[in-house]
Amino acid sequence: MAITTSEFEQSLNDFLTRMENSKRCEWCGDDDRHMGPRSKLCNSCKEWRRRERRALEWKRKFPNRVDEESLRRYEYPIQYAALCRAAGTLHSWDGPISPLDLEREIEALTKRFLGESVFGSSATFLFAQFSPAQRRLLKYMFQGITNVWLRHHRQGFATDEVMNKAFPAAKSSRGE
Repeated sequence: MAITTSEFEQSLNDFLTRMENSKRCEWCGDDDRHMGPRSKLCNSCKEWRRRERRALEWKRKFPNRVDEESLRRYEYPIQYAALCRAAGTLHSWDGPISPLDLEREIEALTKRFLGESVFGSSATFLFAQFSPAQRRLLKYMFQGITNVWLRHHRQGFATDEVMNKAFPAAKSSRGE
């Protein structure tokens, strides 16, 4: 039995409503990933919150330490936890999505994973054919891909932030 377009749109809108109301980690924004019934953070973010608290406490005890150990001991967990919190604010699929929004998102994804833009401006025409609910679903899926990529690269980003704090002159000598 074939499904009609109106039935499909209704089931898609129902899915999007459930998606909006689903439980998410307050920090990283992941959907119900290893979260307890009363918890607002996933297990990974809980661990980074604990590490951040210990790092801030250590930083208060030893405020004048600026050696390599102190950077590893407190700056890295602080930067990593900040990146976790920032990832949770990425919910670009909440509002109405234009075809241009989807084109930008797919261009960013193809550049990130393939090193170049694959579709060019032809993607806008393609995405204009989708209904608003379908565009929101695509944006949600693209955002999920981005969140997983960020989770796997968060360590490198945190390390870069720590290195930039530790060696600010090195950045300016590169000509940036």
